[in-house]
Amino acid sequence: MTQTARIEDILSQYAPLLARIAATYEADLGLREDLIQDISLAVWRALETFRGDSSIKTFIARVAHNRSVDHVLRESRRNNNLSDENIDDLQTMSPNATHQDKHLDLMSALRQLTLGHRQIITMQLEGFTQLEIASVLGLSEAAVAKRASRARQQLEQLL
Repeated sequence: MTQTARIEDILSQYAPLLARIAATYEADLGLREDLIQDISLAVWRALETFRGDSSIKTFIARVAHNRSVDHVLRESRRNNNLSDENIDDLQTMSPNATHQDKHLDLMSALRQLTLGHRQIITMQLEGFTQLEIASVLGLSEAAVAKRASRARQQLEQLL
């Protein structure tokens, strides 16, 4: 298998993960699509440096989260504040309106968390363990647990 085919397979396999991560950082559909492309390019470039210290999923999530944080910081500087005015652009797969409302509420609440808390909760929702999250974010497991607890408290207040 060629390197290009391998990268295409990896990007295809993890496309839903990348889309979910991007959706937690960007509400605007057009900007989210740009972010997904940005993340995909960053993953493509970073795969050359993958040494196998973690799973490929963890490695890809680290790249995606780092690129997403850069995106949020860049957009917040450009707009001087974050806005959820385009939250209606967020598409869900369920035809159930109640489920959609809950999903939109969760996405809106996630975007109101600080970046550090948002990263932790997003990764937990993706099924990462505290050890994997610690590895991705360069934190101790204790710091991940503490941030997760604080993030859940904030989410409870927001929801």
